[in-house]
Amino acid sequence: MSAPHVVTVIGTFSIPTENAAAFRENCAAMVALRDKEPGHLATAYGFGADGMAVSREDYESAEAVLQHMQVGSHIFESTRALVTITGVELHGPADELDKLRDLFGTMSPRYFVTEYGFRR
Repeated sequence: MSAPHVVTVIGTFSIPTENAAAFRENCAAMVALRDKEPGHLATAYGFGADGMAVSREDYESAEAVLQHMQVGSHIFESTRALVTITGVELHGPADELDKLRDLFGTMSPRYFVTEYGFRR
């Protein structure tokens, strides 16, 4: 069985109450950049009642992730000032994940090699 060739980045965040509105503005600004990122397949931000949030982003390749980090770097840096990043996960083919180790290394990510699945 084969697995889809998709790279997924999942981030979890703790948001201080006073930064919640600004964080949501940053989420909307990141979504607005998607037309500049053809390899960015999907993104979603979810919010818990406990001040936690999660982002899930799907890309065609590691190169598309790298492009995303360049295009949205100014928003990402602003976001880092607003929240505490509580977790980062990278999912995808092993060769694609290897290309992202330098970029995400300081965030202590968890890596998951995709073995089974499908994509419509």
